[in-house]
Amino acid sequence: MKKGDKILTTHTVNQLVKLRRRTSARALRRTLVVLFPFVLVGTFAQLIIDTLLMPDSFLYSILYLDRWVNPSVTRTLAKGFFVLNTVTIGMIGLYAAYAMAMYTAKLYHRDAQMAGLTGLMAMLMLAYRVSQNSRGNLDWMITSYGNLFSALIIGYLVGQSFRWLGKPRREEINNHLDDVFERTYGAFKPMFLVFAVTLVLSVLLNLASYYSVVSQLYGSLQTVDDGNQPVWLKLLVILLSTSLNWLGLGGPYYNGDLVLDSSQASADLTYLLAHHGSGAVPYPYLTSVLQKSFANFGGPGLTLALLIALIFVTKQQNYHRLIRTNLIPVLFNSDYGFAVGLPVLLNPIYLIPVIVLPFVNLAIASLGIAWHWYPTPVYPIPQGTPGILYAFFGTNGNWVALLMTLGLLALDVACYVPFVKLALRVTNVVQDLDQEEK
Repeated sequence: MKKGDKILTTHTVNQLVKLRRRTSARALRRTLVVLFPFVLVGTFAQLIIDTLLMPDSFLYSILYLDRWVNPSVTRTLAKGFFVLNTVTIGMIGLYAAYAMAMYTAKLYHRDAQMAGLTGLMAMLMLAYRVSQNSRGNLDWMITSYGNLFSALIIGYLVGQSFRWLGKPRREEINNHLDDVFERTYGAFKPMFLVFAVTLVLSVLLNLASYYSVVSQLYGSLQTVDDGNQPVWLKLLVILLSTSLNWLGLGGPYYNGDLVLDSSQASADLTYLLAHHGSGAVPYPYLTSVLQKSFANFGGPGLTLALLIALIFVTKQQNYHRLIRTNLIPVLFNSDYGFAVGLPVLLNPIYLIPVIVLPFVNLAIASLGIAWHWYPTPVYPIPQGTPGILYAFFGTNGNWVALLMTLGLLALDVACYVPFVKLALRVTNVVQDLDQEEK
C-alpha cells in the first residue's frame, strides 16, 4: 500500500471510529444487538412461509408437497408461522423504539426503563388509526421492519427528551416503593413533552389516513409499473429501493420486490410462448427483470456477496456464528437478520457497495444480453427462489445465464472485501478503546 493510500485509510478509520463512539451510534448498535434474535426468528418464519408452505413456492414445488401432504396441514402451519412472523418482524418497530429510547437515556444516566416505556407508547400512538366508527387498529406498516428507521429515530428523540428534561438517576437507587415513585415523578416532564408532540403527529397521521394521502402517494409511485416510463426513472426507483433497504425505512419498494416492467414482461412472455421459446423478445432490457435476476443475491443490496466476503475475511467466532445462523435465509433472499446482526442497516461503511454494486451488475448483465450470450429472463419462477437461480429459471434453464450469475456474484464478493476489512478494522479499534475505558 502506498504511503498516501495508507494515510487516507487511517484518516477514514479515525473518522469512522469517532462516528461509532457517538452516543447515537452506540445506542443504535446496542439496540440492533437486542433486536437481532427477534428479527432472526421472524426471518426464519417468513422464509418457511415463502419457500415451503405456499402452493406456488420454490420448495413446495420441488418436494411435491401437494402429493403427500394434506393442504389443510400446510395452511395451518402457514398460519402459525405467520403469527410468529407478525409478533417478531411485524412488531419490531415497537421493540426498536423501546430499546433505542432505553439505551439513549441510559448512556446519559437517565431513567432508562421509563424512557423505554415512553418510546414504546409513542410508537403505539403513531401507529394507531381511528376509523369512522371510532374503532381503532394498528398500522402494521409503521411498527414493522419496513419502518425500523422511523422507530429508531423516535426512540432516540425520546431518549434525548429524558436527557434534557429528566432527572439524573442515582446509581445507589433501589426498587423500594418510594424510589419507584421518585422515578415516576422524575419522568413526568419528558413524558409530557413526548406525548404532547406525539399526539399532534398522531392526529395529522390519522387525517392523512382518513383522506388516503399515503395511499395516493404510493399509487403515484406504482404508476411506474405500467411499463411505459423512461429507463432513467426505473433506475431511480431501483436506487430508491436499495437506499430504503439500507435505511430500514418502508415503502412500496423497500423489500426489492420490483415490478417496474410488468406489462412489458408480459409482452415478452407472450412472444416467447407464441414462438415456442425462441426469437428476439420485444423488450430485452427490462430494468426490474434484470435487477431481480442479476442484482438481487440475498436481497437488493447483494447481501449474499457480503456474507461470503465476511467468510473469507474474518476468523472471529462471533462473526462465523452470525454467518451460520443467517446463511440459509440470505441464500433465499431473506436478509433481515443479517442486516440487523452485522449490521448493514444504517452502517455508512456499506452504503456505497449497497447502492453501486447493483448498477454494476445491471450494466454487465445488459451487455450479456446485447452480445446474445443468453436471453432476457422472462419466464415466471416459484416464490422464494434463491436469487442466484432466478436468471437460470427465468431463461428456461440457460447455463450461460447461470454462469453469468455466478461470475457477477464473485465480482460482488471481491468488491465487498475491502469494505468488510474496513468495517472489521473500525470495530477492533472501537473495542480496544472501550476496553481502555473500563
